[in-house]
This record gives sequence, C-alpha cells and structure tokens, in this order.
Amino acid sequence: MILKKLLKTLISLIFTVLMVFVGITATAEDRDEKNEWYEQALNAYNTQDYQTALHYFTLLADAGDPYAQYTTASLCFYGWGTDQNYEKAAEYARMSADQGIAAAQALLAHMYLQGLGVEQDIAKAAALNQLGADGGDAYAQNALGWMYDNGIGVEQDYVKAKEYYQLAADQGQPDAQTNLGVLYEDGNGVPQSYETAAKYYQLAADQGQPYAQTYLGILYENGSGVPQSYETAAKYYQLAADQNLASAQAWLAQLYEFGDGVEQSSEMSLKYYQLAADQGDPMGQWGMGKAYQFGVGVDVDYVKAAEYYQLSADQEDPDGLECLGYLYLEGLGVEQSMEKAIELYELAAERGSEEAQRQLLILGQ
Repeated sequence: MILKKLLKTLISLIFTVLMVFVGITATAEDRDEKNEWYEQALNAYNTQDYQTALHYFTLLADAGDPYAQYTTASLCFYGWGTDQNYEKAAEYARMSADQGIAAAQALLAHMYLQGLGVEQDIAKAAALNQLGADGGDAYAQNALGWMYDNGIGVEQDYVKAKEYYQLAADQGQPDAQTNLGVLYEDGNGVPQSYETAAKYYQLAADQGQPYAQTYLGILYENGSGVPQSYETAAKYYQLAADQNLASAQAWLAQLYEFGDGVEQSSEMSLKYYQLAADQGDPMGQWGMGKAYQFGVGVDVDYVKAAEYYQLSADQEDPDGLECLGYLYLEGLGVEQSMEKAIELYELAAERGSEEAQRQLLILGQ
C-alpha cells in the first residue's frame, strides 16, 4: 500500500510547500535559518545523502513543521539515513497527521494496520485512512477501498470499495488501478467487464505494477477482454516474474512447459516453478510435484512429488488436491488409500477440478 517511491515523488512538492509555510509562519530571523535548513535538506536528499537530509528535516520537524514531520517519519520508516525505526516514524507521522497532512495520515494508518511501531488497531487504521482519503491522498483512498473490499475495519461494501479505488485510480495510483480492475473482472460492486478490467490492468502494468502485469497476462492467455495472445501473456508474466512475483513465475513456467508463446523448455519451466514454489505459491508447488512425478528435468521421485502436492493441497489448490488424490489412489510416494483419494478428489471437485470430477465418476462416487 505504502510505496518507497511515494517519498521520492513527494520530496520536491514538500520542499515547495515548506518554503511557503515558513514564509507565512516565521519571523525574518527564523525564516533565514529555516530556509538554510530546507536548502541543506533538499541538497542532501538529491545527492542521496539521507543521513544529512534526515538531520535537517528533523530540525524542521521539531520546530513544528508538519511537512518536515511527515518526511522525517518516512525516512525513519524506510530506514533512509538511519536504522529503520518504526516507533520514531510513528511519532513524527502522528505529529504531522494531527496537523492534517493527508500523506502522514495514510502512513500512520498503514502502521496501525500492520502493527508497525504501534499496537495494531484496525479501527484507527480505518479512521486515519478516511481522513487521508478525504484529504485527497491517493494511497489513503486505495487503502480505504481495500478495507471496504475485504471487510477489514469496516463493513464489507464493494460499492464503497469501488468509489475509493476510483478516486485513487483517477490520480494514477497503480495499486488502486489494479484493485479496480479486479472488481471489474469479478463483477463486485460494478458490472462484470473483462474489457474494463483490462483497461485498468494496462494502466497499472505500464507503471510496473507486478500484480497488474500478471492479471493482464492471464487475460491475454485466455483471450478475455483482449485478443488472445500467448506471446503477450508471456511478455507480461516475464515483467512480473522479474520482480519476483511468485504467481507470475508459476504462470510463466506453465507457458514454458507447453511452449505457448515461448520456445518450449523443460529447463525454464522447472526454473520458474521452483522459484514460485520456494515462495509458497500453490501453482508452483503443483508444478514441482508434476516435475517429480513424471521426471521432467529431475529424476522421478514420488515421495517428493507427494510433498509438493501436499503443500499445494494445503492451500486448497484444486490441481494440487487432484494430483495428490491420484498418488493416494495408486499408492505412489504415499501409503495407498482409496478413502483418502476420494476425500481429496471431492475437495478438488468442489473447487472446480474437472479431472477430479471425472475420477469420482470412474470410482462410482
């Protein structure tokens, strides 16, 4: 929700506002001293001397400047120019938030939501995000939309989620554009529309948002709302996979497995399934289970296949459940158990696995 690049994009604007602020509030002598602090802070920041920048921003913050308080909080939050210090970040963010700075309200809300430097308080997070959203902060608007989307700290309301996502998306906030795309793809709070989902995913993907890149890749792979194209799907999966997004790595692995949009490569498929599985992605775990079951890029090892399928099944992945059911049916890598196989097939079938449904018919279930 709160991105490091937010601080970088705000520094120039904050400096301009700081100059105006001091011109209004300070005496001539104070203005000269504080102007010097502002210049030192900005020069240090622009040369990536964050330690010096933090020193001068802290002087300004302690003098009561709300914008410097927010900047100091952000530097402490990310550990720029100092050791990461959530408690100090919360202290300065609260000072700034109390003076009505929407970006500080958004930062403090994030800290209450995650319990960073403060005791976790979901209700306070929602209240602060509301203040920040009302103040026009795109990150607060997206965060509040997410809370309404998921019913966290507020009653679930897809219509309100859409409202706040839209406000943030209209300001170009890529996470909000992604979240808005998901609402349109699923038809939650808005008429279902793959075309509109693709529109918002594209806006976010163009800004490097890895989830948007992945979701857009899936739309291209399936031809939903966009022309079907494995090549374009592979392009977007690769962009997200390069950012170490596990789900994108798993989808890319599957393209390499079958040679869709890329040159078929068991080696590349195994590489990306492993990367995804190592991060706990259920599709990646399922892919590694297949590799060990069938000896694709590795020696056949039913015990390892069962281990990976179990990891995937534990996350209720229908393919992991179905494949694990097959191993129990045949007694491969696990003790043979018809009862366990049927149980797993039923779970997989409930989650949409057509193969599990077919197996249950064969078994007379």
